[in-house]
Amino acid sequence: MKRLATLLCAILIATPLAAANVRQRLVASPSTITIGALFTLNGDGSTLGLASRAALDLAKRDINLEFDALQLPYRVETVIKDTVHSPETAGAELVQLDNRGATYVIGPQSSAEAAFLVDYVNAHNIILISQGSTASSLAIAGDNLFRLAPNDKLEGAAIAALMRADGVDTLVPIWRTDAGNIGLHNSTAKSFTALGGTVLAGVSYDATTTDYTSVVNSLNSSVRNARTANPNAHVAVYLAAFDEAVSILDLARTSTDLGAVHWYGGDGVTQSQALLANATIARFGSTISLTAPNVGLDETTRDRWEPLSAEIRASIGFDPDAYALSVYDAAWVAALSAVESRNMPQLRRASFVRNVQRYWGVTGPTALDDAGDRKIGNFDFWTMKETNGTVDWLRTAQYAGGHVSR
Repeated sequence: MKRLATLLCAILIATPLAAANVRQRLVASPSTITIGALFTLNGDGSTLGLASRAALDLAKRDINLEFDALQLPYRVETVIKDTVHSPETAGAELVQLDNRGATYVIGPQSSAEAAFLVDYVNAHNIILISQGSTASSLAIAGDNLFRLAPNDKLEGAAIAALMRADGVDTLVPIWRTDAGNIGLHNSTAKSFTALGGTVLAGVSYDATTTDYTSVVNSLNSSVRNARTANPNAHVAVYLAAFDEAVSILDLARTSTDLGAVHWYGGDGVTQSQALLANATIARFGSTISLTAPNVGLDETTRDRWEPLSAEIRASIGFDPDAYALSVYDAAWVAALSAVESRNMPQLRRASFVRNVQRYWGVTGPTALDDAGDRKIGNFDFWTMKETNGTVDWLRTAQYAGGHVSR
C-alpha cells in the first residue's frame, strides 16, 4: 500500500493549486486504467502464456484492493487476448486492445510478435511491456517497447558459461529461425566461442515447420560427425526453440548419438510443461539432462514471490517462472504510471520510464537499460531430472556476476 500512498502524496504536494485540482479530479472523475495483454494461451509457448494470465489476474486483484484501501477513484480492468504465438494474430488483437482503450499492453511473449507490433505502439502511444522477448535486434532506444526480460546477449553469456563449466568444448546448435531464437543462437555461439569453445554449423528450421524428421536427421549426422572426428571432444547440443521441442525430442530419442550427449536450451524451453506431458519424451529429456536458463528470482523478495507463486500453482497446476512473475510487476508499474500521469497521454511514456526505473517488484528491481531492456543478468538453470519415476524441472545451478555456482 505504501507504493501508491507515496506516489499520491508526491502528486498532491507539488503546489497548493495543483493539489486542489488533483483532489477535485480524484473525487469527481473516477478513472479506469485498461491494461491489455497479448499472451500465448494455445500452441507453442502456452506454458508461459497460461502462467502470465494467472499472474495478471492476481495483479489486477491486488492493485484494485490497494486502490480501494486508499480510497482512490481508479480501477484496473484487464483485457487478455490469445495470440497463439502468431505475429499476425498479435497484430490483429493489438488493434482490438487499442479500440478497447488499452494504453498499456503486457506481452507479447516472442520477439517475432514484438517486432511485428512495435511500429503500431509507437504510432498510437501505447506502452508495450514484453515479459519474454529477448532479441537484441529489438534493443532500440526511444521506442515504446519495454522488456522485463534481459536480452539474448546476457542469456547467451550465461548459458555459454554453464556449458564451459560443464566441460563442453564442442557445440552443435539447432534453432528456430524467428527473431528471438536467432538472437539466442547468435549470442550463445559468440559467447561460447569467446570462452574457447567450438561452435559447429548446426541445423536451423523455419517457424512454419511441422515435420522435423529431416531436421533431426541432419542434427544426428552433425553430432555423429563431431564425435567421430574427435572422440575426446565433449560434444553438446544447444536447442533454441519453443514447444516444438516436443517433436524434436520425440524423434531424437531414437538416436544413439543424440541420446549420448548433453542438451542445453534457450529460455523458450525452460520449465516447459509440454515436455513433461508425455512420459516417454520427459524420460528422454532427463536422459540427456536438458538444461535451460531462466531469469533468477531475487532472494530478498522471496517473501513476496513465493506466496504469489503458490497461488498461481494452485490455479494452473505448475509453478510460474520469473518471466511470468514479471507480468505481475509490469501491471503494477503500469498502474502506478497511470495514476502519476492521471492517464494523460502526453505524460504516459515519461511516467512509465520513471516508475519502471525505480520500482522493486516480486522479481526484484525492474530497472532497464538505455534500450528499454532489463539490466539484470542473473539466471537460474533448470534441468529435467527423474526422481522416483517422475520427471520434473529442478534448479541445478545459478549464474551471477559472470560466474556459475551450484
